[in-house]
Amino acid sequence: MKQFHSIAILATLLHFSLAYSPHRAITRRVWFVGSLASSSALLLPVTPISAVLTADSLQLFDDPVRGFSLMVPSEWIFSNKVLRDRRELLLWQDPTDGRTALTIAYTPIRDDFTSLASFGSVDQVAAQTILPKGALAGFEDDPFAKMLSATSAKQAYFFDYRQTVPLTDEGTPTHFRAIFALQQGATGGAGSMLVTITAQTPESRYPVLQKTLDAIVDSFGKSKTA
Repeated sequence: MKQFHSIAILATLLHFSLAYSPHRAITRRVWFVGSLASSSALLLPVTPISAVLTADSLQLFDDPVRGFSLMVPSEWIFSNKVLRDRRELLLWQDPTDGRTALTIAYTPIRDDFTSLASFGSVDQVAAQTILPKGALAGFEDDPFAKMLSATSAKQAYFFDYRQTVPLTDEGTPTHFRAIFALQQGATGGAGSMLVTITAQTPESRYPVLQKTLDAIVDSFGKSKTA
């Protein structure tokens, strides 16, 4: 029963990560409860997080509370939303193409989920959550869907896959690079925080952006200031 519940949690998070089109800039309705389609969206201060400019149009995003750091695009539009159920979503969106974005989602998790293994192995999560077949995904089987790699490193799960994004006009595949990490004690009380990092771009743009996305994913690690 716990394993099924774990899969349901991750499936819901991945559904929120399917994403953007120029006419429907953001489709993660539950996360945003509305639209964050431009830089005029509500920005909430996140005081324990610091950012330091570096080279190559990336800057260091450091979150000592959740215990990780990541390089993020310095020229992309940033938005932040905290929901009533304490979930939080950070968004960096390419101003030239709203379908290209980086998100960091924070989801409080029960304290009996003590590690990522509580959700299953990286291969189980890949097969049952990232690219599931049938009703769990919420839409029909996708002929473009393919898991390119699923690895476990740095106490996190890393996924590289492509999939057609529902509710978009084009029906063309999107390339995703995702990281799952579980941070114990990061909720300020009992329980853990599931950190879900997702970078995405249309498959047609991936060859141009691959080095940037590689740099973002490879930069994931422990907080520099914790």
